[in-house]
Amino acid sequence: MACESYLLPLDRVAGLLEQAGLAVTARLEQELGKLVNRPHACLPAREPGL
Repeated sequence: MACESYLLPLDRVAGLLEQAGLAVTARLEQELGKLVNRPHACLPAREPGL
């Protein structure tokens, strides 16, 4: 498994994944709080049919 990190809006990253032919399987967003000063999210994606 490969992971990468970007400081881009969540919807933009999801759109790029879909344009690349990947299916976003979940959208996990961490809310801002005392220990989190900027939004964090995880977008697991896979190739359709796998």
